Amino acid sequence: MKWNTILLAAGLVGLGVLGATQGLRAGGPETQTTYWASGTLRSEFELRDGVPHGHGARWHRDGTPEARGTYVDGRMEGRWEFWLPGGALDPERTGTYRAGVRIADADGSG
Repeated sequence: MKWNTILLAAGLVGLGVLGATQGLRAGGPETQTTYWASGTLRSEFELRDGVPHGHGARWHRDGTPEARGTYVDGRMEGRWEFWLPGGALDPERTGTYRAGVRIADADGSG
């Protein structure tokens, strides 16, 4: 698969972000990837028309997972998992989302 990548402006350094790449894969979704100033992965999202749509994931500064789930038209949809900096699942945010609103807890209860 061929990726065409564009390096975005490094003005994100003030936010602790080294930079970002945006790519388009032939026959696949557009993706946006950002990195912490240390060079570790910060986020990766599939985009449609510049809006998150599809798989999305974020990582803490130390490289451990922070969040993982699916976006539909820029809003969290379906099962989302969140982790605390120490690696434990975050029960306050993990759950099922519809149109960006959590509708069920991590255990499936509402």
